[in-house]
Amino acid sequence: FVRDLVNTNADDKTAAVLAEVAKGFEKSYPQIRTTIFDQKRLEQEKMGLLLAVNRGANQEPCMIISSYQGHPGAKEHVVLVGKGMSYDTGGLNLKPGDGMLTMKCDMSGAATVLGAVRTAAALQLKVNVTAVAPIAENSIDGKSYKPGDVYRSHLGKTVEITNTDAEGRLILADAMSYAVQHLHPTCLIDVASL
Repeated sequence: FVRDLVNTNADDKTAAVLAEVAKGFEKSYPQIRTTIFDQKRLEQEKMGLLLAVNRGANQEPCMIISSYQGHPGAKEHVVLVGKGMSYDTGGLNLKPGDGMLTMKCDMSGAATVLGAVRTAAALQLKVNVTAVAPIAENSIDGKSYKPGDVYRSHLGKTVEITNTDAEGRLILADAMSYAVQHLHPTCLIDVASL
């Protein structure tokens, strides 16, 4: 499942497509609940870093939250946050051509955490685990975020952009901040191709 997602063409695994994949978990695994934050919800949650990274893309970003409750009475709650760049050009700090060859794989963190929740449900593990996957595309456009710009994160801290190819840590910052404040993990692990 994870390998196939990672190897899929970038245009075939946009944020909207990955959101549909995650929503499909509920049909096969009734213990999984998936919530999708669309662009409007991301704006309401003040996820300024995730939104900034996606500014140059022609597809809207999203954040996927898929939870499996295999042990509802337990206090332990593992939250896995996975980097989900459906494609990464490097933005205005453009990668060299060879550097872009595998950038369709830059969502492998998101694929991994979604696969972990799906696997936990398939195996009916006695654990509570949630995947949080911020999904965006780092493209070049007249609206792209720029070096020197300052954006406010979900946490409320401001971040100055010095290199637009540091997009992974930006989207992860907003996702991890949300996870800590709203999902109350006893353990938080991030997975990223940085």
